[in-house]
Amino acid sequence: MVLLHDGARDFISSVKQTKEFNELVLAKNNIEKKTLLKNEVIEFNKRIADIYSSNKSTNVIEAKVTELNKQFGSLSKNPEVDRFIKASKTFNDMMVKVYKSINDSIESELKLR
Repeated sequence: MVLLHDGARDFISSVKQTKEFNELVLAKNNIEKKTLLKNEVIEFNKRIADIYSSNKSTNVIEAKVTELNKQFGSLSKNPEVDRFIKASKTFNDMMVKVYKSINDSIESELKLR
């Protein structure tokens, strides 16, 4: 178990050393320098999370998402937010590939032949 935890720490360290992670941190830091912008992004993220975690009907969720997309349209025109969104997507894409690789490797060992 200790070896697994050591490996996890090494993995986390490796992730934090990627250009994708570092770009995401820089983009986040640029947003955090501007209090109003930071608060807008936090509020937007909170509202998105609330929508997706709610038990409301599809029609209500779609209406709320449409409303948020209008807000998001103006928010994403901000260069710092645009950079953050792009950096988040790039980082998430990288992590999806890593998780797929881990899954494929483990799955190949467990596959019945």
